[in-house]
Amino acid sequence: MITYNLNIDGQNYEDYYSTLKRLEKMIIDKDCNKSKKYIDDFKIYIKNFEELKDDKYYFIEIILIGVLFYEYIDYTLNFKPYLSFVYNFLNKNRNSKFKSQIDIIRGKVNTSLYTIKNSKSNSKATSYNIDDFCKLIKWLDATYDFKDEVIRLKIWYKFLKTKSTNYISFFFDFALNHVKYMKKLGEDNLINYLPNLENYLNTYRKHHYNKEDIIYCGKGFVQYYFNMIFSELMNDIFRDEFLNTDRKIVFLPACMTQDKTPCKRSNTSYGGKCNFCSANCNVNKISKLGKKYNFKVYIIEHETTLSSLDINENKNIGIIGIACIPNLISGGFKALRLGFIPQCVVLDYCGCSNHWLYKKHTTKINENRLLYIILNN
Repeated sequence: MITYNLNIDGQNYEDYYSTLKRLEKMIIDKDCNKSKKYIDDFKIYIKNFEELKDDKYYFIEIILIGVLFYEYIDYTLNFKPYLSFVYNFLNKNRNSKFKSQIDIIRGKVNTSLYTIKNSKSNSKATSYNIDDFCKLIKWLDATYDFKDEVIRLKIWYKFLKTKSTNYISFFFDFALNHVKYMKKLGEDNLINYLPNLENYLNTYRKHHYNKEDIIYCGKGFVQYYFNMIFSELMNDIFRDEFLNTDRKIVFLPACMTQDKTPCKRSNTSYGGKCNFCSANCNVNKISKLGKKYNFKVYIIEHETTLSSLDINENKNIGIIGIACIPNLISGGFKALRLGFIPQCVVLDYCGCSNHWLYKKHTTKINENRLLYIILNN
C-alpha cells in the first residue's frame, strides 16, 4: 500500500515544501529558544570529543528523543536482558552470508519486542527518568531498526546521567510536549500527504508478523510528521556547508530503477553505477542530469554499502540522499557519522515490494527539487 504521496488532490510540490517551511518556522519560533539551556549544557559536555554543530541540529535530536519515547516506551518491558547476547549476535550478523536465516530469527524477535504493550505506562502522559531512557535505548538497540539514532541517544544518556532528577524530568517533559505540538501541526497541515497510512497501520501486522521489518514498517504518524518537517530543518542547517563541498553525490534507492528488464548497473565502492540501459528508467534520467550538472549518481541497494566506506575519504563530499519519509532523518545521521555533508530529497511515494507493496512500483522524485538543492537556484 502506498502510504504517502506528495502530489495528490491537485496539490503540487511547491505546496508541500512551502507548508514544511511554514511549519518549521512555527516550531523553531515556539520551542527552539526554550531548548537553549539543554543545548548549551550538552555542547559543554561533548565539545572535547565531538565537533560542535548548529544549535538547531541538537534541537532535532531532543525532539527525536521525545518522538521515540512517544512511540515506543510502552514496549520496553518486552526487552529481555537475558537475551542480550541473542540480540547482539543477530544484529552483528545481519549482513553475513547467513542473512536469510538471520532475518527469519530476527522476524520472530522483533515481533516479540513489538507485540505486548506495557500496560503500566502511558507514553502520552507520564514523566520519565533516566532508567526509562536506558530501557528505551536498549529496546531500540535490540530491534536494529534505529542504529544511528541509538548512537546519538547513547551520548545524550551519558550527558543526562550527570544531571539531577528534576533536570532530567523537565528535559523529557519538554521533548514530549513538543512532540504533541508537532503532532497537532501535522494533523492540521500534512495529513493529506498520508492518504493511506492509517489504513496501512491498521492492517499491515498480519502481513509482517514474524518478519524482521515489522517495527520499521509500523512507524506511526508522529514519525512521519517528524521526518517530513525536521528533514527540511536538517537541509537548512547544512545547506551552506553542502554548497561549498568539492564533490557532490546523489544516492538513489534501488526502487527508482525500471522494472521491465534486469538493471545492468555496474558495482562500485559507492554503489551501483547506471549504464543507461533503459531510457524510461528514473535512475537513467537522474544520471544524465548528473553528467550535465557535474554530480555523481549511485544506486544504493542497502545501507551497508555506505557503512563500508572509509570515513577519511568522505571529507568535503556533499551527498543528497533520496529516500522515503521514514528514512530521512536517520539517513542524515548516518551521512554525518560517515563524514558526509547531507541534504535529502524525499521520494514522491513509497514503492518497494520489500516493505510496502506486493509488487514493486517504480518510484520517482521531483527533478526540479533535486536541481534546486544542487545548484541553489
